[in-house]
Amino acid sequence: MSAPEFKPSPYLQNRIPQNTTFTSHEGVFLPMSDDGRFPIQPFSYTGWLDEELSWYDTCYIHGGLNPAMNYLIKGIEYLDLMTAASVNTFRKFPVGKARHVIVLQPNGKIMQDGILMRLGEDTFYSMFLPDPRILNHLFFEDRFNFEVEDCTESHFFYQMCGPRSLEVVEQATRTDLHDLGFMWLQQGLKIAGHEVFVLRTGMAGTLGYEIHGLTKDCQDVLEEVLRVGEPYGIRQLGKFTYVSCHCEGSIPQGTEHYAFPIPGVEWNITGSLPADSDLVYRTPMENGWQKMVRMDHDFIGKEAVEAELAGNYRTACTLIWDVDSIADAVKASMDPTRRVDPIELPIDYDFVLGNGTLHIDEVYDGDTFVGCSSGRMFSSKTRQMISIGTIDHGLVEEGKELEVLWGNKGTDQVRIKCRVSLFPYIKEGRNEDFDTETIPHPVFA
Repeated sequence: MSAPEFKPSPYLQNRIPQNTTFTSHEGVFLPMSDDGRFPIQPFSYTGWLDEELSWYDTCYIHGGLNPAMNYLIKGIEYLDLMTAASVNTFRKFPVGKARHVIVLQPNGKIMQDGILMRLGEDTFYSMFLPDPRILNHLFFEDRFNFEVEDCTESHFFYQMCGPRSLEVVEQATRTDLHDLGFMWLQQGLKIAGHEVFVLRTGMAGTLGYEIHGLTKDCQDVLEEVLRVGEPYGIRQLGKFTYVSCHCEGSIPQGTEHYAFPIPGVEWNITGSLPADSDLVYRTPMENGWQKMVRMDHDFIGKEAVEAELAGNYRTACTLIWDVDSIADAVKASMDPTRRVDPIELPIDYDFVLGNGTLHIDEVYDGDTFVGCSSGRMFSSKTRQMISIGTIDHGLVEEGKELEVLWGNKGTDQVRIKCRVSLFPYIKEGRNEDFDTETIPHPVFA
């Protein structure tokens, strides 16, 4: 069997010798269809301490999710399919609006979640949602009629986040975008002469935008954004740092905080949570997304959701780890008479399997198991060790003290104290509430 061949991701700047450490693409590691080679991306650009600060202080641009699973759908019945398949309803879904959509398995666990945008009266663009043709065939006997174009490799998107992101995207598009609301998009824009559209959304919680366009134009677009962004302190986000932004943004992310049921993918589960725990996969409530669930229609997994809501369900919060407990655990890991797993900075990252590994730890209230912790990270800005907790909803009280059971099975596990902080972790300057009028309107020469 011949060894796989690699190439730098066509969506990013991969300049050697500035970047000499490369890793796989963020999602499922698949070859490109044009030449069968696997795309790789820079592991880091300026180091995680610097890159993490960008979503607080300046702005980042990230293209590591490309090629992304995107579909362009034509046909109004696609909305009927998504209403029947997802926890969402679309009675109010005007052109130019985007929505976070959640599709469940029949057992109530998340099959996939992603973004759906309405580009026209009967034209839609989905990101990270199931192939609508497969969904229609498997669950609805091809009941709904629409046309689908797979845009996975033909389209790109760049994520931008940070308080200077609006200024950067305005300078790049030469357009005043102050009136663009959260989860709204504007079409018909151009960057470096190429047509793009801009969506106001983000992964780190602070002000953020996405730039979407055709892959053939992506390098020109990226170069222009970096050029105009330089005076604003723009940073490129590497693979290593990107996995942290969701934790501070209080946005649980599949493949980083929990697993998706992907055919053919066997997840390597590390940490104190057993690999066969039902918390490896999550429900919307376990991610803190219960407000997005609309029970006024039938959808896949509805009965399981009803049963969960009727019981002692779990929900999401931030866990802030106790400094002294962390220090004790680090000290214990250096004791040659014990085998305590070390706590690495900034995250629990598998340098062999990368995204193929999920680190999830058990959480206790005294001797009672109450949930789990995942996505642990050290914040460059707040200097706190945090994770996203999925715990019994009755314990989600500000300041509630719990304990994380640290260490893989077979090691000398230790308990690390933590306290509950209500979502969101970043509370000031959040994208959904950000008043863009506090930023000067652009002036174009």
